[in-house]
Amino acid sequence: MNKPAVRFCPVAPFLMKYIVILIIFFTSSEIMPKQISDLNWKKRIIIISYKKQSGELFSKSIKYISDNKCGIDDRNLEIIFFENFKNKDFLTPKFINKKIGIWLIGYDGEIKDYSQDDKIYLRLFNLIDSMPMRKQEIKNDKC
Repeated sequence: MNKPAVRFCPVAPFLMKYIVILIIFFTSSEIMPKQISDLNWKKRIIIISYKKQSGELFSKSIKYISDNKCGIDDRNLEIIFFENFKNKDFLTPKFINKKIGIWLIGYDGEIKDYSQDDKIYLRLFNLIDSMPMRKQEIKNDKC
């Protein structure tokens, strides 16, 4: 009695290549840094660009964030740090261009304010609260 020959499906190699390509594509997209613009119309953004964590700009920023957590949350702010112009999750925006400082980016992705030091924090909430979209959000403030 002869055993039937094992059939080789000609589609199998193509299917395997397709599956491997899909796995690589979806895995690598999770690893690749995002654009700051991915947050447009979802969040207001504070970008803090500094040289080292032991510096004054970094330490004053951390203090401001911890002292104003509720106000930051109410204003829907995402805070992104760039140490030496790099961030593991986001690509460095062109406007940083090797500059140290703090930027406020609006929902529309436009720069609303910039400061080379922490003085931006003195005017930050007033500036945001004067924006048209913020006026609608104030009704739901929790602070």
